[in-house]
Amino acid sequence: MPCIGVDPGQTWTAAVLRVGGFGEHGWTMGPVDKYGVIRRDALNEVDAWDAFALYIVRLVDALDALVEYAVTRYGEVRVGVEVPLVPVGWRPGSVKRFQQLPMRDWLIPRQVAAAVLGQYPEAKVIRPDGFGSRPASEYPTELRGTRPPGWGPNETPNRERDHERAAYDIAGAAARMPR
Repeated sequence: MPCIGVDPGQTWTAAVLRVGGFGEHGWTMGPVDKYGVIRRDALNEVDAWDAFALYIVRLVDALDALVEYAVTRYGEVRVGVEVPLVPVGWRPGSVKRFQQLPMRDWLIPRQVAAAVLGQYPEAKVIRPDGFGSRPASEYPTELRGTRPPGWGPNETPNRERDHERAAYDIAGAAARMPR
């Protein structure tokens, strides 16, 4: 079954349509300011609800388009989204000195995952498992180096592909889950 994996991030979120061992289409998008300019720091403040709303609208629109593409081409698609867990240092009863991770680094991805689940309630919930951490050489060629023509945007400053590789792995995890 074709699957779309979504790797939510504090700054960059990626989605990849995976069909078997092939990454067919994907994108990596980031937050924008009120003028529509991509801003790496737009979500550094966790209470920046206007910026977050702009981010979610862009992500959901792009995800809807990817789902529509997959359904048109294959007749069906499954969506899987990684759901960040509360870090150990932020769990109840943890010692304050272990709260080293900035709140935004897990809160924003968690909110992105919630938005995806709100749009696609049947999406598979994928727990973190080191997705995208294998060497790039172990991924299909379309997820290494230059992106295939026709793929969506890659808005990261250096055109990194790590979030897309993670999204590819998340799609694989979703594909292995029971209906």
